[in-house]
Amino acid sequence: NLMESLDSLLCAEGSESLKSLCLKLLLCLVTVTDNISQNTILEYVMINSIFEAILQILSSPLSRREHGYDAVVLLALLVNYRKYESVNPYIVKLSIVDDEATLNGMGLVIAQALSEYNRQYKDKEEEHQSGFFSALTNMVGSMFIADADEKISVQTNEAILLALYEAVHLNRNFITVLAQSHPEMGLMTTPTSPIPTTPVTPLGTTPPSSDVISSAELPLDADVQTSNLLITFLKYSSIVMQDTKDEHRLHSGKLCLIILTCIAEDQYANAFLHDDNMNFRVNLHRMPMRHRKKAADKNLPCRPLVCAVLDLMVEFIVTHMMKEFPMDLYIRCIQIVHKLLCYQKKCRVRLHYTWRELWSALINLLKFLMSNETVLLAKHNIFTLALMVVNLFNMFITYGDTFLPTPSSYDELYYEIIRMHQNFDNLYSMVLRLSTNAGQWKEPASKVTHALVNIR
Repeated sequence: NLMESLDSLLCAEGSESLKSLCLKLLLCLVTVTDNISQNTILEYVMINSIFEAILQILSSPLSRREHGYDAVVLLALLVNYRKYESVNPYIVKLSIVDDEATLNGMGLVIAQALSEYNRQYKDKEEEHQSGFFSALTNMVGSMFIADADEKISVQTNEAILLALYEAVHLNRNFITVLAQSHPEMGLMTTPTSPIPTTPVTPLGTTPPSSDVISSAELPLDADVQTSNLLITFLKYSSIVMQDTKDEHRLHSGKLCLIILTCIAEDQYANAFLHDDNMNFRVNLHRMPMRHRKKAADKNLPCRPLVCAVLDLMVEFIVTHMMKEFPMDLYIRCIQIVHKLLCYQKKCRVRLHYTWRELWSALINLLKFLMSNETVLLAKHNIFTLALMVVNLFNMFITYGDTFLPTPSSYDELYYEIIRMHQNFDNLYSMVLRLSTNAGQWKEPASKVTHALVNIR
């Protein structure tokens, strides 16, 4: 009876505050146990589905503005109930939604929550740089650098990330929403008219028909930079992935990389990532490091979105070589680069990207693995990662002529490998040493030995 009443209240043309209370009650019911699958109350929510009520909230601009956030979080939680043990009706229903207004509504709610986080972080950062603290740090050097980091921590939003993951992972049609243009959030005013946006249909793919984003809640302003959910998400990831020292941030970074993996595996997503007609300036956050200057954001070039994804991966590779090595994240990161390269090779996309940055990041990663061999081998099988890195180089050597932009970039690749040959030689002697011993690393090390043939 309770479920039926909640459902009819959510669907009715009733009071908004009553709807809000219904959603809050449902969120309380859903999150009453630590492990959602042990929550037997949810059986009632499975039998009496409120899925349609949630979709209805997301498809109407008015109710979305009031309750969109709670509705999206509730849906993300319901999808995770006994996900792997039984048939969850919410998973089935979410995977076949193709209604444009609903999917766009969901995308807008997620984009807004993520850009709100990005904005808060940026404000904190600016306040932090301009304040008295910054002057003090400059005087006494970076003695207090640990406290400095504390100041910019803004509470991350895993619930929204989970919702984004479920949408991208379960619903093929949602991929088109990632590229839907909307003005940079943070500047929401009530505009007079909706803005139609026509996405370009890239290389021989037919996306689900999504011509018009029907939302009367986007401001029309000439100075506003156009953005989309993917850009907002990349910026968010670049902030979250900076600091993986505490476990909470580590999981958050992992979830970001899993979402990026789903995107990099999707054919249509790849088509708009690599589309030359869709260029954006993506302002990623870069970790302040002693050995590099903070890049100026003013002269960012307009490039296809895949360049921003690659930049994010290079940034991650460069900034996380530490004793507490996030092995799992590195493997996911290299896999994403690999998936993007496979698409470029298959479709012969010649991307104008500064590949040298990726190459030197990968070589430095190998160098790090070798110099910390004993520490790392105690915890991880570093040969899996080394093999993946070597195989990326093998792809560039063997198939580079199908996707590198110019003959000179091919020369640059050879130059870089020869210039850094010491690292490859050292790697070879290390894996040779371990593959001739009858230890536990014999097999993984010998795979790397074989993979190094091309480079050597």
